[in-house]
Amino acid sequence: MATAVLAATVSPLALGAPASAAPAKHVDDFNGDGYRDLLLGDQTATVAGKKDAGAVVVIWGSATGLNPAKRSVITQNSPGIDGVAEAKDGFGTKVTSADLNKDGYADIVATAPGELYADRHGTFTVLWGSRSGLTKGSTYASPGSKKQIFGLDVAIGDFNADGRLDIVSVDGDFVWFLRGPFTKSGGRGKATNLDPQDGEDIKPKMVVAGKVTKDGTADFALIGWDAATASNRVWFYKGGRNGPAKPWKRSLPASSELSGSSAVIADFDRNGYGDLAIGLSRSGRGGAVHILPGTATGPAGRLTTLTQNTAGVPGSVEDGDDFGYDVSAADTNGDGYPDLAVGAPYEALGTRAWADGSITVLRGGSTGLTGRNARQYDRTTPGLTNASPDNGWLGASLLLRDFNGDGRAELIATANEGGRLHMFPGTSSGPTGTGSVTLTVPQLGLGARAFMGARLAD
Repeated sequence: MATAVLAATVSPLALGAPASAAPAKHVDDFNGDGYRDLLLGDQTATVAGKKDAGAVVVIWGSATGLNPAKRSVITQNSPGIDGVAEAKDGFGTKVTSADLNKDGYADIVATAPGELYADRHGTFTVLWGSRSGLTKGSTYASPGSKKQIFGLDVAIGDFNADGRLDIVSVDGDFVWFLRGPFTKSGGRGKATNLDPQDGEDIKPKMVVAGKVTKDGTADFALIGWDAATASNRVWFYKGGRNGPAKPWKRSLPASSELSGSSAVIADFDRNGYGDLAIGLSRSGRGGAVHILPGTATGPAGRLTTLTQNTAGVPGSVEDGDDFGYDVSAADTNGDGYPDLAVGAPYEALGTRAWADGSITVLRGGSTGLTGRNARQYDRTTPGLTNASPDNGWLGASLLLRDFNGDGRAELIATANEGGRLHMFPGTSSGPTGTGSVTLTVPQLGLGARAFMGARLAD
């Protein structure tokens, strides 16, 4: 249990940049050296004998990309981090990052929905970036009901156009809008409950932020289960000077309640509007990705659905593949259009009944995302190391990001059953297994075990 009531008070960073410093160039450069760093959380990590206490891992970037030999592991037992690691805290369940205090160093937001914090359930911790790395942290608990589970998911953006980054957190039945600025002493702005229920019985599960309209202000979408209609729904909140506007909602195709879901906002057709891609891994037989094109009012365009039966997409729909379990977007081949990586961690290969896992990269273009020239990656991909049949659940978590600055995103993917992190280099034709690097759980500093519950940053 953490010792403070609602926010930790920590000493300022000795080596931090002055308050007038320019914001970090990258949302994931935690030490200000100009290079992107890789962030992942593992809520299942054992810390000092406490199972599922959770941990956060950073693999540091360099001029040539990620340096697997240089990494940091942060837990609630780390010096300068508020609280103590306890069983089932789930620290690192969701992780994301941005330069919250505009000091030139990106900061990490890591949730711990199992944490008992004073009399509240669930927290998120801001790990403050600095020249010397991540050495201080401030913890925030729910401003609302004691019965809710705070920090099920979080997203960062300037949702009220005041120049300060805000945080949106899913809290059981509600969504909290926490205004910036966030400070190293645990301070923050006003908290508002953005209740999307409007008399309905819904269960918010996930929030995703990005710029959908062309007004320059960050927007966000909430995905959750609507018990009245027995379907997943999207609630879109348009950012603006008065804060997020009252949302409009839209039902999604039939799926299982709170099934594996993921989402990202990217302009796949480069028309200036952000498109909302939602993966529902229990949609239909084997999962699907649903695309809601962006417009001036939000993701209100005609819905497009992509599955493994879509023309050009490798493979075919099979029961339980869980296509859409995780998604990530970036330009993988340097053509200027964002592409979409889609995980199917329960895809079966060969004689194995299930759970080998695969990843499909769908191409963006002038007409948006299609199956044309899609590529699939699995344990048989040439060059992929340590990818035996026991290395299952490939694609459980994904990230597309250009770590070496060559204009082509690398593909980072976890295989959680086998405890592997795979890093695929980017090329002009997309990610490749040739030259890929694989790290095991011990190599990540997460103990001598096989399974991991890793979640890559959004």
